[in-house]
Amino acid sequence: MVSLAGSMFVANRQMEIHQLQSQLLQDQSAYAVQIGSLTEKSAPSLIASQAGALHLVEPVTVTQVPSTSLDAILPLPKFSGYAPVTSRTIR
Repeated sequence: MVSLAGSMFVANRQMEIHQLQSQLLQDQSAYAVQIGSLTEKSAPSLIASQAGALHLVEPVTVTQVPSTSLDAILPLPKFSGYAPVTSRTIR
């Protein structure tokens, strides 16, 4: 009787372990799918196309900002050229 009860306990425990392993595999699979979709969203080609859609382009020129003391009060910047203002709701 003790042997039969022990066998039933071991069989029940093995079924629980199998169910937990199945749940673990399902969760790992769902996690892998989520990682894959995030990886696709961070692809350089996709980022470049989205940046182009937002009118973010590579600059034509780059101006080096000279170093200055942190104690000095800087003048306001002077802009040259024109940039059209576009509402964020229209983009």
